[in-house]
Amino acid sequence: MRDGPSLKTELGLWNSRCKGSCQIDHDLFMGNGLSVAAKHEITRKFSLAYAGASKGDKSRLLDEVCAVTGWSRDNARRALKMARKPRRVGRQARKPRPRKYSYASLQVLQKVWACSGGMSGKYLVVSMRLTLDLLESHDECVMGKAGYSTGVRQELLSLSAATIDRYLAPARRKNELRGFSTTTAGPLLRNSITN
Repeated sequence: MRDGPSLKTELGLWNSRCKGSCQIDHDLFMGNGLSVAAKHEITRKFSLAYAGASKGDKSRLLDEVCAVTGWSRDNARRALKMARKPRRVGRQARKPRPRKYSYASLQVLQKVWACSGGMSGKYLVVSMRLTLDLLESHDECVMGKAGYSTGVRQELLSLSAATIDRYLAPARRKNELRGFSTTTAGPLLRNSITN
């Protein structure tokens, strides 16, 4: 229970101090089951007075907001400060980054990734030169066919691990390649390791 004047009396005093700039109706405060929108409306109305108040008045305003909304003092203080800042409505979506590498290099990258067993970009960037040499020697990547050329090879060799992971994300989601384990964890394996 609160000591001192009731909330209705305090709101009357508050409204007389505001002189019409931020008058608050007592009916908004009835019950603790306020909607989030009502709580934000309350903090928005109190925020103007809170910004220009002295330390003692700020403490009293925080008590008021806490009593009305049921928030903690920290949350009420944060809400009162944030209510003064303009809200960004309708954030613009980021434009997709333009592709730096050609579509043909993306197709060859997906082929290299599938042939390598679905490695991550970190391992694929290290083994890219060897994998391309092996694919060329087995006639899987032939110059002039399926978009493969020296330019595409140079693009693939210049890719970073993060770029490889970003470019392969749709292919990974579409068909996840998983490695096969050749050992099973059993008592024979455990005993051979410990002995």
